[in-house]
Amino acid sequence: MNKMIEKKGRSGAPGYAMGSLFVYERGSYHPPHIRIKNTVIELERFETAKSAAIESLKEAYERTGRRAGAANAEIFKAQQMILLDEDYNERIKNDILGGHMNAEWAVSEASRYFYELFSGIHDEGVRAKAMDIKDIANKLMRILTGTEFVFDIKEPVILAATYLSPSELIQIDRGMIKALIMLEGSAYSHVVILAKTMGIPVVLGVDIRPGSNGYEAVIDGHTGSVFINPGNDVKEKYRSLIDEEQARSLRLKEYIGREAVTQSGRKVSVLANIGGPSGAKAAIDNGCEGIGLVRTEFMFMDRDVLPTEEEHFKAYRDIVEKSQGRRVVFRTLDLGADKGMAINEENPALGRRAIRICLTNRDIFIPQLKGLLRAAAYGDVAILYPMITSVAEMHCIADILNETVDELTRDKVKYGKVKQGIMIETPAAAMISDELAKEADFFSIGTNDLTQFSLAIDRQNSALARFYDPFHEGVMRMIGLTIENAHKAGIEVTICGELASDLSITKRLIDMGVDALSVSPAAILPLKEYICSLEQ
Repeated sequence: MNKMIEKKGRSGAPGYAMGSLFVYERGSYHPPHIRIKNTVIELERFETAKSAAIESLKEAYERTGRRAGAANAEIFKAQQMILLDEDYNERIKNDILGGHMNAEWAVSEASRYFYELFSGIHDEGVRAKAMDIKDIANKLMRILTGTEFVFDIKEPVILAATYLSPSELIQIDRGMIKALIMLEGSAYSHVVILAKTMGIPVVLGVDIRPGSNGYEAVIDGHTGSVFINPGNDVKEKYRSLIDEEQARSLRLKEYIGREAVTQSGRKVSVLANIGGPSGAKAAIDNGCEGIGLVRTEFMFMDRDVLPTEEEHFKAYRDIVEKSQGRRVVFRTLDLGADKGMAINEENPALGRRAIRICLTNRDIFIPQLKGLLRAAAYGDVAILYPMITSVAEMHCIADILNETVDELTRDKVKYGKVKQGIMIETPAAAMISDELAKEADFFSIGTNDLTQFSLAIDRQNSALARFYDPFHEGVMRMIGLTIENAHKAGIEVTICGELASDLSITKRLIDMGVDALSVSPAAILPLKEYICSLEQ
């Protein structure tokens, strides 16, 4: 191949890369339809393969936690739960015992059923679960047939595949992947989110044939372009862009120990959102001034029993100590449909979720509060209550917190003082923010939920994406009203939703008077740089 070929796909994760192509061919395997006589032995084959798959996913969980943080590692816990799912297992067992199917056939049939069930729903979150089922089926099939693939990559490459699973990606040394090209998948799929966290540029919707293996290529993760056998002009252009990207990365590091202050002297605190203990190190390494949001759902996911007070305390103290004296804001359990932990009811987004769960389930709430109060003896801790819509809810929380403090005092357990904050994420909370401000030490605006509830649009429904407008003037006015009422009461306001890291709206938020912006660790330095460049 001498002539340059340009292929146009979709951006999955930003970035540029230049290097040799490594085309990963996952051998297509069509399970034989064998009617077996000894169903007991066949069921044992499946159970053995399932156990091996669970062990493999546990290893992937640990590896991902070290490389990309606890939040991304949850992918593999979710896949373990599929392997343990009663309906999934029951269908496979029935096909083996009742249908006399061989294990491969039974796994294939059950997985196809659930994949088609979930992939037919127009929701990116549900479709991601469909891809998880596909990944699990492939893993089980490879274990059953002894065809597990081991990547033998000797030098850094641009990896191309029809599709790559998260467990396949994480087994490859990060230094050996310059970029990733996939034919299948979406920007919301687990493997793309994982690649983005690891800083790997991704292009989707491009089919690279095995015959291209070893050819030089250039990928543009910003535009979705792929150039195979690129000409000198293309290579020169992208060498320059790669150099600029690397220079910017070095330049951003200068902001690690620097406060975010505009040219006119306006100070805006840049904080971090994290999903668990491993996220604290990434936040500190990227120069956060504090942890603006710890999503404590990690304590409740993928377990059969509630976490104990002691488990809460140890996990939260770990985060506090890793934060090296910076304030840490812990959001109490925010169970909901968008976090993969919805209660089965007709409309979970408007049902039993967040603070409503805690106020009606003291066995959940009190151990968490005790763990947080005890962790506060080791650093600067604040508690943030989600989905507050009334002053009465805050009064109820105050009663429970006072009772909790009395119990710790009576039992002579060491604890510390905490600041208390309210999440403003419904129109009701925004409209009575003047009253709520009397009950709190600070506000944190969750713009994701505030937008979806204000516009009555499910933010996870991709079919409604063109109607979902986080810059809607109604949303902006509620943010402005909340900030105004908070400052009248002498308390500060943080924004911790997606808007916080969107540089196109940063200037307006600062003009409104926001005191702090809380973002993912990777967004901290670009946000600091931008704030310092502003003239206001």
